[in-house]
Amino acid sequence: MRVLGAVLAGGRATRFGSDKALALLEGRPLIAHAANVVHATVSKTVACGRDVAPEGMETIPDWPNPDLGPLGGVCGALRHAAAHGFDAVLTIGCDTPVLPTGLLDRLTSGGARFVRQTPIIGYWPTSLAEDLARHLSRDGDRSVRRWAASIGAIAVDAGEEIANFNFADDLDRFARRSVSPSPRR
Repeated sequence: MRVLGAVLAGGRATRFGSDKALALLEGRPLIAHAANVVHATVSKTVACGRDVAPEGMETIPDWPNPDLGPLGGVCGALRHAAAHGFDAVLTIGCDTPVLPTGLLDRLTSGGARFVRQTPIIGYWPTSLAEDLARHLSRDGDRSVRRWAASIGAIAVDAGEEIANFNFADDLDRFARRSVSPSPRR
């Protein structure tokens, strides 16, 4: 089973205030952290919706055009995967550098699945490429959650909170939480 990892990184990041894919966490861009999260589960990782990505990642455009939100990135990844012999795509947002243990195993256990709390994290068989392309061309609805429901995708509960950086301050709070001293016993 060949799985393509796709880091969705084409958003405008208006709430963040700058290109959050390149924002640094522990000295590395968020996009690199997200790629590392899926690395052991996939055959190859690409960055969706960007012209340039760090660490030599291949970039692919959103489909059918930019500014369609995460579904444009998912569609671009599915089309790329289908054209290059992958069986499925595992998507993650560039702003989710850490996932709960075991979550990726539950996502990739078969069929279309997505994380209930963060639906851009999902596992999508490449057979869905044309369905999603048709959906984007005929329907103005760009909600990942609603498209996933329309194809019968299974919602998987994360089991715990997923770090997601929508504002620059979120990085600072996460860094402080990560290095805070352990409570005394």
